Amino acid sequence: MRATILILVAVPLVALVQPAAAQLHSPTGTVADPIKPKPPLTLTDTQRAKVVDAVSKEDTLEKVPEGLEPTVGTKVPDQAKLAAHPLPRPLVYEVPQLKQYYYARLPDRVLIIDPMKQEVAAILPM
Repeated sequence: MRATILILVAVPLVALVQPAAAQLHSPTGTVADPIKPKPPLTLTDTQRAKVVDAVSKEDTLEKVPEGLEPTVGTKVPDQAKLAAHPLPRPLVYEVPQLKQYYYARLPDRVLIIDPMKQEVAAILPM
């Protein structure tokens, strides 16, 4: 009698768990898709001007660390040598693709930095 009751309870539970387990190994990859890398940062001239205007109002001027010649794709030094700051919130609301980026303001340009890769994503002249 107990065995019958256990079987009657266990069978529906197995039926519920099995489809979920099958999804984890789905050949379509719908559940276990890897995180896609973000596309290269592209900004219009208007967006670039908004970035420069917004960060020039911030008191975050940095001097260029010795030996750094920033180009797009260059690894940035650690925070002690070049401080990267989150972009101002109002700017991120206007230009949402900047949401995951930081910036460093140098005397003659602004570096847009990808904090996940620790590299320069864009360079904007001041």
